Amino acid sequence: MRVSLTIGGVHDRRGVIVAGIISPMLNTAEDIAQLNPGQLRDRVIRQAAQIEERDRELVWRQAKIDKLTFEIALLRRAQFGTRSEQLSGEQLDLFAESIDADIAAVEAEVKSLAPARAPTPDAAPKASPKRAPLPAHLPRTEIHHEPESTACTCGCALRRIGEDVAEKLDYTPGVFTVERHIRGKWVCDQCEKLTQAPVPAQVIDKGIPTTRLLSQVLVAKYLDHLPLYRLESIFERAGMAIARSTLAEWVGQCGVALQPVVDALKAALLAHPVLHADETPVAMLKPGLGKTHRAYLWSYSVGAHESMKAVVYDFAESRAGCHAEAFLGEWRGTLVCDDYAGYKNLLSKGLIEAGCMAHARRKFFELFAANQSSLADQALAYFGKLYGVEREAAQLDAEARLQLRQENAKPIAAAFHTWLKTQRLQVPEGSATARAIDYSLRRWAALTHYLTDGKVPIDNNWIENQIRPIALGRKNWLFAGSLRAGERAAAVMSLIQSAKLNGLDPLAYLTDVLERLPTQPNSRIGELLPHRWAPGVR
Repeated sequence: MRVSLTIGGVHDRRGVIVAGIISPMLNTAEDIAQLNPGQLRDRVIRQAAQIEERDRELVWRQAKIDKLTFEIALLRRAQFGTRSEQLSGEQLDLFAESIDADIAAVEAEVKSLAPARAPTPDAAPKASPKRAPLPAHLPRTEIHHEPESTACTCGCALRRIGEDVAEKLDYTPGVFTVERHIRGKWVCDQCEKLTQAPVPAQVIDKGIPTTRLLSQVLVAKYLDHLPLYRLESIFERAGMAIARSTLAEWVGQCGVALQPVVDALKAALLAHPVLHADETPVAMLKPGLGKTHRAYLWSYSVGAHESMKAVVYDFAESRAGCHAEAFLGEWRGTLVCDDYAGYKNLLSKGLIEAGCMAHARRKFFELFAANQSSLADQALAYFGKLYGVEREAAQLDAEARLQLRQENAKPIAAAFHTWLKTQRLQVPEGSATARAIDYSLRRWAALTHYLTDGKVPIDNNWIENQIRPIALGRKNWLFAGSLRAGERAAAVMSLIQSAKLNGLDPLAYLTDVLERLPTQPNSRIGELLPHRWAPGVR
């Protein structure tokens, strides 16, 4: 008996069937007749399960499309609503950028979810708006795309009869140029078969920007923290006026395209046993009210002593601990964090807490800076000895680092603990000195957990350093225009900052990733992560 598997329908990038039927088909009626009742029953059960799975997928996709369509309607209402007039001029510019990018992002998601439909014979061709040609004064570079072979399958030589030309706008700092992609048309005079090189896959289908221009926009917005209305002026001075609404659409579409890479980066990060976590406030606009409220950007990174260098930002509407729980999911390991209560619920679920010695030290440093306290000076001396051991252990592996800590740092910590308890009995309640000592005593188990695990760092300074670029950005972009805009910023900044941690040029990295993404199999997305990336051949 011969059985073939027929798959009809449209697939998305993950290989999931969007529309169509999966049907294992028997080749002939005679084959069916050869099956016994048990085999026929098994075949029907398998087909029913496949159809049920397909129906579940279609229901999920339609629900997602409906949700996104409703979100587009809300965004357009906010875009043209009168309440946006409550914002100042600069705020209105930033708000408009976020809305345009959000709409483009949602439309890109809907397009990826919707099944491709074959055009009906009677359907009139859809008119597409004519794009204005790129300025003639811009320098042109020709890139030819020809068939691999100019010989027809019938054996005759192909004859070139024309070409299709598509122009792409490219940018290197301060200079716009045009790439002319020329695809020759070749025909066989014998069998009249037309041959032409395929259109190169693009992140933005039929768009004019090259991946380098798209990367320049992303880097300017999320690394240099330039609002798009400022970038619009910069581009205009370079000789090409690009509307900020167009720039915003590119940002939204690139954010959707890059999300699989960010998801893969998050998965790689959660595979490690030690993570850092921290959070910082970011203003988020409530467009219906014309006001902002405090949202938070949560930061997570691999342990400072790990070879992998990566940071993932997660934007959330609040500082509630549920956001950390949602991000970490089923991850169970050692979390290096501060004394924020939002992390406490995680500890009851099997996570191990490691405290930040730098936080404890800072309280005594502030005490010493305020009044030259001799007690604070003695405490700082203990901290100095502990950090001295860490400097010696910096280049050691985890096992050797643990041994050094046990031999040298553990006795210092024990003496420090005894000293803290003794001093606490001698200082008045409610004083700044008492609060500094109480913090260390209350957090002692977490603060000294690093002495029992060579992979755990002494403090949380590593992740706090990854938060600093956000503090710079807040001064420029003032607020996140929406929850989606904040999530998009977190995703792109995760890739940019991780690229920097691995010594990469973020512009070169993003250019290559955006170039390869349209044809990169989902099973090989990991090759595009910053710590694994190697430049492709363009």
